Amino acid sequence: MIALIDDRKRVGVCFDTCHVFSAGYELRTPEGYEATIDRLALSVGFENVGAFHLNDSKRAIGSRVDRHEHIGAGEIGLDAFSFLLNDRRFAHIPKVIETPKPHPFDDDVRNLALLRSLM
Repeated sequence: MIALIDDRKRVGVCFDTCHVFSAGYELRTPEGYEATIDRLALSVGFENVGAFHLNDSKRAIGSRVDRHEHIGAGEIGLDAFSFLLNDRRFAHIPKVIETPKPHPFDDDVRNLALLRSLM
C-alpha cells in the first residue's frame, strides 16, 4: 500500500504486537524477533514506523484473532517485549500500552511498571 502512495511522508505505520503475532509473525525468540523485524524493514521500512502498540495476545500465534491481553499474561510473553524495548533502532519511536482496561489507572500502572522492568 505504501508503494502506491505518491507522498509517502504523509503515511505511517503502527506496529501492534498482538496484530503481528496473530498474523503469524514470531516475536518470542531472538531469532523469531529478528526475522520479524527484518521483514518489517523490507516491507515497510523503519522510517515509516511511527508508533508501537504494546499488548500481549489472548490467542496463539497465527490465530488471526485480535484479542489483547495484559503484558506478560498472554501467548506472546515477556521476552518479546524485552527484545522490542531494548532494540535501539526503535528507542525514539513512541510506544502505547493498548491492553484491556477494566481498571484503567491500576492496569496501566502495572503494565507500565512491568515494561520498565524489562529495560
